[in-house]
Amino acid sequence: MVKPERRTRGDLIAAGVIAVVVILVAGVFWWTSDSRATEQRSATEPLPTPAKATEVPTGLRELWQAASPATARPVLVGNAVISGEGGTMAGRDPVSGEVRWSYRRDRPLCGVTYVYHWAVGVYPDSRGCGQVSAIKGATGGRGPTRTSYADKTVTLSSDGSTILSAGDTRLEQWRTDLVRTIAFGEVDARYKPGHIGLGKGCRLLSAAATASSTAVLQACPDQADVKLTLLKPADNDDEPTVRDVPQPGVTADSGARVVAVSSSTTAVYVPTPKPKLSIIDETGEETAAVLLNEPPTSPIGPPATSTAGSVVTWWTGRTVVVLSTDTMRYKYSVVAAGTDVPLGPATIMADKLLIPLTGGIGVFDVKTGIKQRLIPVARPASVTAVTLAVSGSTIIEQRGDQLVGLGA
Repeated sequence: MVKPERRTRGDLIAAGVIAVVVILVAGVFWWTSDSRATEQRSATEPLPTPAKATEVPTGLRELWQAASPATARPVLVGNAVISGEGGTMAGRDPVSGEVRWSYRRDRPLCGVTYVYHWAVGVYPDSRGCGQVSAIKGATGGRGPTRTSYADKTVTLSSDGSTILSAGDTRLEQWRTDLVRTIAFGEVDARYKPGHIGLGKGCRLLSAAATASSTAVLQACPDQADVKLTLLKPADNDDEPTVRDVPQPGVTADSGARVVAVSSSTTAVYVPTPKPKLSIIDETGEETAAVLLNEPPTSPIGPPATSTAGSVVTWWTGRTVVVLSTDTMRYKYSVVAAGTDVPLGPATIMADKLLIPLTGGIGVFDVKTGIKQRLIPVARPASVTAVTLAVSGSTIIEQRGDQLVGLGA
């Protein structure tokens, strides 16, 4: 038998020092890691699927309220209403508002959206609002994550199958597993030899997307007018197919905006020569135009637009313009009538179009736009914008930073 080597006192001391260093390094990594700074509480069981409403209630009362400044509109996924405040994203019971699961990080949310059956929270780091976490809406279980370069403020929107994250200088589109399908604009570091970046030096004013098409209005330093850029995913996420559509006479401060996108059509608001909603096909040609009585006063982005069944609705501030989802064909407008002024875009409940009005919620025929009745809803006088969503027989309102559940 070979005699084991003799261990000296110095060997033992060295081994001990190495062990201590390893423990200290591991402790530092854990202390500074995202895992340590994350708290998660899952639901004990999935939220039940609510029965689909067969009729619109004749009356509504307030069921609950919750602060949610990180959502731009009600986010419903996995039968839960998702709220976002501070660093916490929570899945709530639509009827009671009770928190069924929560996910918290030690940094404030940039925003909350959804894709497929995931609630998605976007958090900041030193590279911008690019740390993304997906949480299963029904249970609070963890899903895919991603990190990337981003602006310090981003606008999030989703068509259910993709997410668009758009800032002033850069936008990204992610599919259901959070893999990036489009990157457009500026990056802090060039990660490909010779890659110069698309839209270099330009400011992104407004954007909207579906899984197959993205549209963005850009203001570039060497051009007096803005341009509409139509993007299609390609083999490389940072090299989408690009078609620029000039917008003569439309300046960056004019209020022009992308309103909605379908697979082959874009609806864009332009203020000149007269305020209109311009319908543009994938070749860049204007196929139709909807003249507006006045420029929109509604905010740019998701709070002003909704997809409700077979229609897209756009709230201009005093009017709700209704378009078909496939071709953006104009159908009709719901205009302010006396004290009944629209406060936001529409949603669908029991095959009726619901529009928030100053006096409550208006019920309209979805095919004709004819008003059938008004459901009174008492809101604070300070509420000037409302977006709606429906879960079973419960109506969810986003009023500024507050979510409100309404039921019969």
